[in-house]
Amino acid sequence: MRDLAEIADYLTARSPKGAASVARRIRKTIDLITGFPGAGRRLEQRPAVRVMPLGRYPYLVFYTLRDDEIVVLHVRHGARKPADPSRL
Repeated sequence: MRDLAEIADYLTARSPKGAASVARRIRKTIDLITGFPGAGRRLEQRPAVRVMPLGRYPYLVFYTLRDDEIVVLHVRHGARKPADPSRL
C-alpha cells in the first residue's frame, strides 16, 4: 500500500490525469494476475516471486502465490535501481 501511495503522490503532483491512468493500469494488471497467476515471469533469484510489467507504463508489480491467494509484494518504477530480491 505504501508503494501505491508514494507512486500516486509523485504522479499527482506532476499530472493528476496521468496518475489516474497509472492507477487504472495497476488495477488492471492486478486483475490480470488474479485471473492468470502464472502470467508473470519468475525471478531467477527468488522463484516464488513473479514480476509483471504494466505495459505502456514503466512500473513493475512483484507478487507471490500463497495457497489460493495472490500477495502483491511491491510496485516500483522500472528505471529505479533493481529491488533486492531478498527483500521481496
